[in-house]
Amino acid sequence: MNERHASVLIVKMTPLDDVLLNPAIKHLEELGFKAAVFNVPLHVPLTLYNWKRRQFKAETILDLVKREFSDVPYTAIIAVGYIDAYAEGLNFVFGYSTQRYGTVYVKRLKSDDVSVYQSRIIKEVTHELGHALGLEHCDVPRCVMNFSNSVEDVDKKSVFFCEKCSAKLSSILKAKQRV
Repeated sequence: MNERHASVLIVKMTPLDDVLLNPAIKHLEELGFKAAVFNVPLHVPLTLYNWKRRQFKAETILDLVKREFSDVPYTAIIAVGYIDAYAEGLNFVFGYSTQRYGTVYVKRLKSDDVSVYQSRIIKEVTHELGHALGLEHCDVPRCVMNFSNSVEDVDKKSVFFCEKCSAKLSSILKAKQRV
């Protein structure tokens, strides 16, 4: 997968220890992406917080990320934070993405076992990157693009794209290079 040469900017939405993010960065690089971290936490205003739900609305945070990072020269921007978020019709989301932009909310991924926590973050960062680059959910249970409705679902899947998603992603990135 090293033919990709796509660049990914990881943006911290809250202070996060590098011990949690570095494995995700390393994994993306092993997949062939050029990854960098924007270490200054993005200010997520409390006006985006839904006090009744005690959660942030994922769509509004994604809009903020789009506004703040629209002019950066990266193929994809993924913002990560210790936040609990929801999307319309869902109790919570681990992440939320659109073309080029994604967010990952790690609060519900937390584990007392640091290696489990790191693995969950790797999976969700990779999953949201897949969405930001144009992939949809996959029905292959171990594929990183498989939908996760619970932390147990996250634990069941792999950190890798299945053969079908990997081929589709390569095709998408080749098309982007031609533009």
